[in-house]
Amino acid sequence: MSTSEVAAPSGASTRDLTALKPRVMHVAYHVADIDRALAFYVGVLGMQEQLRLPLGKNLHEVILGFPNSQSAGVILMWNTEQKTQRNLGDGYSRFVLNVSDVEAAVQHLVQHGTKVVTPITAYGGFKFAMIEDPDGYVIELLQFVKA
Repeated sequence: MSTSEVAAPSGASTRDLTALKPRVMHVAYHVADIDRALAFYVGVLGMQEQLRLPLGKNLHEVILGFPNSQSAGVILMWNTEQKTQRNLGDGYSRFVLNVSDVEAAVQHLVQHGTKVVTPITAYGGFKFAMIEDPDGYVIELLQFVKA
């Protein structure tokens, strides 16, 4: 069996999911204060609320995306009864936003009080910087640079 094949539940071999044209739509994670998170994601990053869902047992989510974008977005989840601070764990690294001008993006974010955790760095054909959202999640800003 090749590395692009997996055993199907019936025991038959099947190709991987690429034939089904998968794409990442959203990344979802928990936030402590939805109003504070929305102030950042909507007010500072410029995302728009697309849908808000009650999931039951005090759990809610809001789906955000950038205007006129058909790319992936963010799902912010929160529990109205959560009293203790959520541990981010050591498995989360970051999610990446492609931007057309990393310097301008960082300048805008710093003007809005956003913490920069990795300053603008050039490497090969791209530049990047990393920032923190209000809950401590890291967001990488990535600009592809034409040679």
